[in-house]
Amino acid sequence: MKINRLVTVLLVALGAGMPAAGKAGNDTERIRSAIVKIRNVSQRANYEAPWEDRDFSGGRGSGVIISGNRILTSAHVVSDSKYLEIEKEKSGTPYRGVVSFIGHDCDLALIDVLDPTFFEETTSLPFSQEIPELGSLVLVYGFPSGGRRISVTRGIISRIDYTRYSHSGRDYHLILQIDAAINPGNSGGPVLQDEKIVGIAFQVVKKSENVGHVIPITVINHFLDDIEDGIYDGYPDLGIIPTRLLNPAYRDYVGLPKGKTGVVISDLIPGHSAIDVIHPGDLLLSIDGNPIRNDGTILIDDKSYQLEEVVERKQVGDEVVFRLIRDGEEITCRVPLKKNVELMKSWKEYEEKPEYYLFGGLLFQPLSLEYLKTWRGDWWNRADSRLLYYFNYYNRDKLCLARPEVILLTRILAAPVNQYYSGLSDLVVDTVNGEKIVSLASLISAFAAQTGDFHIIEFEGDLPPCVLNARRLKKENLRILERYGVSQDRYLAPREDKN
Repeated sequence: MKINRLVTVLLVALGAGMPAAGKAGNDTERIRSAIVKIRNVSQRANYEAPWEDRDFSGGRGSGVIISGNRILTSAHVVSDSKYLEIEKEKSGTPYRGVVSFIGHDCDLALIDVLDPTFFEETTSLPFSQEIPELGSLVLVYGFPSGGRRISVTRGIISRIDYTRYSHSGRDYHLILQIDAAINPGNSGGPVLQDEKIVGIAFQVVKKSENVGHVIPITVINHFLDDIEDGIYDGYPDLGIIPTRLLNPAYRDYVGLPKGKTGVVISDLIPGHSAIDVIHPGDLLLSIDGNPIRNDGTILIDDKSYQLEEVVERKQVGDEVVFRLIRDGEEITCRVPLKKNVELMKSWKEYEEKPEYYLFGGLLFQPLSLEYLKTWRGDWWNRADSRLLYYFNYYNRDKLCLARPEVILLTRILAAPVNQYYSGLSDLVVDTVNGEKIVSLASLISAFAAQTGDFHIIEFEGDLPPCVLNARRLKKENLRILERYGVSQDRYLAPREDKN
């Protein structure tokens, strides 16, 4: 419901017992019976020593029961899970849970509880199908850190916009901003309006007091619709880089006719849906019949969104229809939405083993966000500048076309066979035994194919090659693995055909 005055943050500890399903004494008790506490024991991968995992850690969050005896929460609450416990407010008994579906790009997950008796004396909450109005009141439910009872926080919808989802570190989706604090224990809890779920609490705004972000119903619907076939495909991306046409001279320069509005495509990202369908220089006038304004926005239900919102509400396998001007001619162009073919892992990774190859004590790994984070702290300033260039300009400068993967020599495990090379680290591998290295698999093949006396590894830049005795390596490889407690010399993730 909409109100016109500012409401301050209010925390209310609620202590009445949970009613049996269908016999709620009042609406507050019925809602509380749908809120659960989640405890996750997790274990992260180790990108410095990729053959082993890091120590276990624990975390807590909240969730909400929805139809079908499923629990909806945020992905970051249950990521890298080794063991999950789910608890109702006053039961005092933890139940074993398992993650059935998880979307790291949208920070949402579904949990199943193995014991069906868990759902006795609970209810499920329905979803609203409308995005709340600006200035309207919402209630945030959850278990704050250090608390054993449900808290309710009142907040006002202060902004509806796109922002980066911190869990993946890369993906941008719609968010609701509220003037209510969301602490770690509240993450994954429902945000309600008129007793219906309008969102899931998931992240705070740094350097701001009592400001939190909520995953809206449009993103939740996308996630739930996606998993109906039993597989989570994630979000397709057009991969277009549009330039706004706010400047009149620029509109005349690109040939936008008087009386029309739109954006011009400056570039496209390889591996995404629009590549080879939309062209650089195309003037996009509308998307699925929604006129595109010169600032790149459209109107949906009288609300202003970025034009990408049309794609945000579609699934892999759907299509979008553009009306555009190409070479002075106005045409219609259909873009099938496909899974993205990601050429570099520029997002935070979860539930995945790092890829690597250890040969002669030399550790080779693909460049990725997770590897750059091993520089710790402000890694974006501390990491090697060549690696940062490859990472930041991989698509923009089309580096991906010549080098689908950037393979690094990240460190050396000292051994007699690699004597005097121990100082080499964080170097981009160019060739191995004369073969251009474009992936970890090609590097392994180049070593395996060598029949001469030496292995010669060339690096980017003006560095001298690394030369290893091939005959000695055949004897020393196993000894190096045993000496450093390495269980296997390689791991390559299964490749999925995303076309």
